[in-house]
Amino acid sequence: MSGSSTRSMTFQAKPPEVFAALQEAARRTRFQYLSGDVSTGTVVFTSGRFLLGLGEKVTARMEQIAPGTVQVTVSSDPKLGGLGRASRGQGADRLAEALSGLLPHTG
Repeated sequence: MSGSSTRSMTFQAKPPEVFAALQEAARRTRFQYLSGDVSTGTVVFTSGRFLLGLGEKVTARMEQIAPGTVQVTVSSDPKLGGLGRASRGQGADRLAEALSGLLPHTG
Protein backbone atom coordinates (compact mmCIF):
# COMPACT_ATOMS: atom_id res chain seq x y z
CA MET A 1 0.00 0.00 0.00
CA SER A 2 1.58 3.27 -1.10
CA GLY A 3 -0.51 5.75 0.88
CA SER A 4 -0.60 8.14 -2.08
CA SER A 5 -3.49 10.51 -2.61
CA THR A 6 -4.56 13.05 -5.25
CA ARG A 7 -7.28 15.72 -5.28
CA SER A 8 -8.27 18.23 -8.00
CA MET A 9 -10.35 21.39 -7.59
CA THR A 10 -11.18 24.44 -9.67
CA PHE A 11 -11.32 27.94 -8.20
CA GLN A 12 -12.36 31.41 -9.30
CA ALA A 13 -9.01 33.07 -8.67
CA LYS A 14 -5.78 34.17 -10.29
CA PRO A 15 -2.56 32.15 -9.96
CA PRO A 16 -0.93 34.54 -7.42
CA GLU A 17 -4.06 34.32 -5.22
CA VAL A 18 -3.98 30.51 -5.40
CA PHE A 19 -0.26 30.48 -4.57
CA ALA A 20 -0.85 32.63 -1.48
CA ALA A 21 -3.87 30.53 -0.45
CA LEU A 22 -1.81 27.33 -0.80
CA GLN A 23 0.82 28.75 1.54
CA GLU A 24 -1.86 29.69 4.08
CA ALA A 25 -3.53 26.26 3.77
CA ALA A 26 -0.14 24.63 4.36
CA ARG A 27 0.43 26.76 7.45
CA ARG A 28 -3.00 25.78 8.80
CA THR A 29 -2.32 22.08 8.22
CA ARG A 30 1.24 22.27 9.60
CA PHE A 31 3.03 21.59 6.34
CA GLN A 32 6.32 23.36 5.71
CA TYR A 33 7.05 25.14 2.44
CA LEU A 34 9.92 23.55 0.49
CA SER A 35 9.82 25.18 -2.92
CA GLY A 36 7.55 26.69 -5.51
CA ASP A 37 6.90 29.47 -7.93
CA VAL A 38 3.78 31.06 -9.36
CA SER A 39 5.30 31.10 -12.84
CA THR A 40 5.95 27.34 -12.86
CA GLY A 41 2.62 26.58 -11.20
CA THR A 42 4.14 24.14 -8.71
CA VAL A 43 4.43 24.30 -4.92
CA VAL A 44 5.96 21.60 -2.70
CA PHE A 45 5.41 21.15 1.05
CA THR A 46 6.55 18.59 3.61
CA SER A 47 5.32 17.34 6.96
CA GLY A 48 8.79 16.11 7.93
CA ARG A 49 10.85 18.07 10.43
CA PHE A 50 13.94 17.46 8.35
CA LEU A 51 14.22 17.50 4.58
CA LEU A 52 15.42 13.89 4.42
CA GLY A 53 13.45 12.63 7.41
CA LEU A 54 10.27 10.64 7.60
CA GLY A 55 7.16 12.51 6.66
CA GLU A 56 4.95 13.28 3.72
CA LYS A 57 5.62 15.36 0.63
CA VAL A 58 2.65 17.26 -0.82
CA THR A 59 2.85 18.80 -4.29
CA ALA A 60 0.31 21.30 -5.63
CA ARG A 61 0.11 22.07 -9.34
CA MET A 62 -1.79 25.13 -10.57
CA GLU A 63 -3.03 25.62 -14.12
CA GLN A 64 -4.99 28.61 -15.34
CA ILE A 65 -7.69 27.03 -17.51
CA ALA A 66 -9.56 30.26 -18.29
CA PRO A 67 -9.21 33.91 -17.28
CA GLY A 68 -9.86 34.04 -13.53
CA THR A 69 -10.15 30.24 -13.26
CA VAL A 70 -7.39 28.02 -11.89
CA GLN A 71 -7.38 24.24 -11.55
CA VAL A 72 -5.34 22.93 -8.63
CA THR A 73 -4.19 19.32 -8.33
CA VAL A 74 -2.80 18.34 -4.94
CA SER A 75 -0.96 15.04 -4.54
CA SER A 76 0.89 13.47 -1.65
CA ASP A 77 3.30 10.63 -1.13
CA PRO A 78 4.85 9.35 2.07
CA LYS A 79 8.63 9.58 2.26
CA LEU A 80 10.77 6.45 2.71
CA GLY A 81 8.11 3.93 1.75
CA GLY A 82 5.35 5.09 4.05
CA LEU A 83 6.91 4.20 7.36
CA GLY A 84 5.34 5.76 10.42
CA ARG A 85 1.88 7.00 11.27
CA ALA A 86 -1.21 5.47 9.66
CA SER A 87 -2.31 8.93 8.47
CA ARG A 88 0.46 9.13 5.85
CA GLY A 89 -0.83 9.84 2.37
CA GLN A 90 -3.72 11.96 3.63
CA GLY A 91 -1.84 15.24 3.28
CA ALA A 92 -3.42 16.00 -0.09
CA ASP A 93 -6.85 15.65 1.47
CA ARG A 94 -5.98 17.87 4.45
CA LEU A 95 -4.37 20.55 2.29
CA ALA A 96 -7.24 20.46 -0.24
CA GLU A 97 -9.83 20.87 2.53
CA ALA A 98 -7.97 23.85 3.97
CA LEU A 99 -7.57 25.38 0.51
CA SER A 100 -11.27 24.91 -0.22
CA GLY A 101 -12.08 27.14 2.73
CA LEU A 102 -9.88 29.95 1.41
CA LEU A 103 -10.94 30.30 -2.25
CA PRO A 104 -14.28 30.33 -4.08
CA HIS A 105 -14.99 27.19 -6.13
CA THR A 106 -16.25 27.48 -9.71
CA GLY A 107 -19.79 26.47 -10.60
